[in-house]
Amino acid sequence: MTLLETTYSHLRKAGLVSCAEAFSTSYLGKNKNWYAFQTHSERDFSVGAAVQCLRSIRSNKALAGLDTQQRAALDGAERDLLAHLNKMYLVADVI
Repeated sequence: MTLLETTYSHLRKAGLVSCAEAFSTSYLGKNKNWYAFQTHSERDFSVGAAVQCLRSIRSNKALAGLDTQQRAALDGAERDLLAHLNKMYLVADVI
């Protein structure tokens, strides 16, 4: 399972995203079919999509009313994306 699939799965289980189409548009800033195409092609995050997802996650962490599971899902996804960006693209942090 790719990091892309894992991230989507964790956010969906936490109730932060309703479907893959919403994940593509809301978290990745992509076409609604982007996630489906990436997973069908067995691809992972592109650097641009990973950065956008990280920014979206950080924005959502600032929202009031998140429960413990949602906050944990966002924290885990943020940590995993930062590690992925550092390992694959040598990106130390995203502002």
